[in-house]
Amino acid sequence: MHAIPLNYNDHVLVPLAAGERGSFASMVIVTKPNGARWASGVLGHFTEADDACRFAIAYGKAEVDGRRRPRAVKPPAESEPRTSHTAPSCTSGSAP
Repeated sequence: MHAIPLNYNDHVLVPLAAGERGSFASMVIVTKPNGARWASGVLGHFTEADDACRFAIAYGKAEVDGRRRPRAVKPPAESEPRTSHTAPSCTSGSAP
C-alpha cells in the first residue's frame, strides 16, 4: 500500500493504493489546516498502484479547491504502455 503524504494548499493529502498485483483500490485521506481529517473511501479500482495514487491525488486536490471531483474510468481490457504522467506518483513527496 502506498501512503506518502503530499502538502497541497495548507492541507495534507495521503494517497492510498490498496490491493495486490492487478487490482488497486484508490483512496485519499485529507488533513485540513485545523487538524481535522476525512477519508474518501474507495474512489475506483486501477490495474497499477501509481495510477490509483495519481487519481487519489487529483481527487484530493479537487476536493481541497472546491472543484468538481474527477471520476474513475475503468481501464481498457488491454492497456497500452504509457510514457508520460500528468500527476505525481505515490512515491513523490511534493506537489507540482
